[in-house]
This record gives sequence, structure tokens and C-alpha cells, in this order.
Amino acid sequence: MLLARYGSGLTDRLSSMFAEAGLPFSPDLDRVPNSHRAQALAELARDRGLHRELHPRLFDAYWARGLDLGDDEVLVREGRAVGLEEDAVRAALRDQAMVDRIAEQTTAALELGAAGVPAWLIDERALVPGAQPHEVFETVLERLGHQPVAV
Repeated sequence: MLLARYGSGLTDRLSSMFAEAGLPFSPDLDRVPNSHRAQALAELARDRGLHRELHPRLFDAYWARGLDLGDDEVLVREGRAVGLEEDAVRAALRDQAMVDRIAEQTTAALELGAAGVPAWLIDERALVPGAQPHEVFETVLERLGHQPVAV
């Protein structure tokens, strides 16, 4: 599915970019998952004060381990790994209120000018579209009066 969508050589290009950035990369990626339920899980984690723990796990699950973030069982495992209860995770994955919240956030991002993925809203004041080099984020943070953190 990814090959059909992005052309031959995608895995090599991604692997090279990830290696250059010192990040793990799974060669097993074969699809772009529907991430709506993963977003619902992230909102549950945010509500419970566990978003900082969950967010990197979801990225690692997809990019490093090649897992399908559209699969409820994957999401339940990742949620439980950060301390969320299985019943709460399963409920959030089907909760219309979560769907509505994500739709509202998406609409707000589009109104701010986000036209693709990724798009970074920093401090609710600056939108950085697309995958950008670290220097762009450093500049934005400095302009917003924040001290950038060394990566």
C-alpha cells in the first residue's frame, strides 16, 4: 500500500532519513494506518496525565516496530504499557465524544493553516507546517520567548 502511494524506493529513502537523524526505523511498514483511534487513545492519555508517556510509545510502535496503529489490540497494549486501564482504553476507542473532540481539533488546525501532516502548533501561537529541520523549531521557540532544548 505504501509503495503504491509513495513509489518505489520509499523504504530506502525513509531508512536513510531516519538513520541520519539517529532514529530507529522498521522496514516492515506496509501501510498508512487509520490513526483516529490512536488519537482517541492519546486524548484519553492526555485526560489522565499520561500523554507524555504515551506519545513517544505510539511513534515507536509505528516507526520502529512496524505495528498497525489502527489495530485496537496494539492500542490497548500501548495504553496499558503507560498505565491506562484496558477497559478505559477500549471505551475511548469507541467513544463518540472522543471522535467529536478530534474533529474539533482538526478543524481548528485547518483554520490555523495546517494543510498536511505533520503540522506543529507551538505554544498555541505558531504553526510550523511539514517536516522541518531542527533549526526551524529553534527559531520559532526563540521568537516565542522559549529556550530551545538541546536534542
